[in-house]
Amino acid sequence: MSVPVAYATMLVVWSTTPLGIAWSNETVSPSAAIALRMGFAAVLGVFVLRFFDIQLSWSKAAIRAYAASMMGVFGALSCTYFAAGYIPSGLISVVFAMSPVLSNLFSRWVLGQGEFTLFRWAAYAISFSGLSVICLDGWVVQGEGWKGLVLMMLAVSLYSLSGVLLQREGYEAHPLSMSVGTLVLSAPLFLLSWALLDGTLPTIEFDSRSIWSIVYLAICGSLLGFVAYFHVLKSMGAIAVAMVTLVTPVTALMLGSLLNQEPVTLQMALGTMGILGGLLLYYQGEAIKSAWLSVRQRG
Repeated sequence: MSVPVAYATMLVVWSTTPLGIAWSNETVSPSAAIALRMGFAAVLGVFVLRFFDIQLSWSKAAIRAYAASMMGVFGALSCTYFAAGYIPSGLISVVFAMSPVLSNLFSRWVLGQGEFTLFRWAAYAISFSGLSVICLDGWVVQGEGWKGLVLMMLAVSLYSLSGVLLQREGYEAHPLSMSVGTLVLSAPLFLLSWALLDGTLPTIEFDSRSIWSIVYLAICGSLLGFVAYFHVLKSMGAIAVAMVTLVTPVTALMLGSLLNQEPVTLQMALGTMGILGGLLLYYQGEAIKSAWLSVRQRG
């Protein structure tokens, strides 16, 4: 897979995943939808590993790494699937755009790393202000949308903390092996969650968007997107990956509105701009400062 293809794959998968989650919940309960998705992805992943002769390690170091990753897979995804029943799918991508900000905070807390410059403090303030604008939107406050936002903030917190804990473990393995190992250990938890929260067998309707969304998310969201992510990360670095979060919230909101008739209010749009503006300052603050000083010197 070439780098441009991997980058395009990331954009497509990350933009369509929120809508796929919303569609998979239409005729299937959230717990059943995610259990089917992750179970299918785990089985398919094992076959793919064997096909490419990639080893799946069960050493103590590997299991610790899988456990750290499971917080982001089981915890964050479970919250996300249930949140999709309360908020437009596009807002899922918007809230997840805050993961770099939270990751930096957790990195400082857990690893003692993370630089806190004036620009980053400003970025935090702008991003959280944007989220506050969305929380105060009448559509969210008057309905049950607040439940979805609470679940999404828990999801993005678990996802961000999981990445930091995984970094602390320092375990190195093939990205597909890491993904499948986490899926294999997570699958029983998703099955147990389904048994406790639902327990009824879903009706398989092959003309339903739910079933095809689950298949799409299992193949593209849980396997292909993960491989593309690590390929871009290795080839272009973390900044290039992070820049995707400046695009996918907008595309996810557009897809939700066009294909699922989801509301996109002015307040949601303004809040989204605030979050993305904070992210831009977070990543490019020093570059913006240098460019501004250069213009002043020329003037």
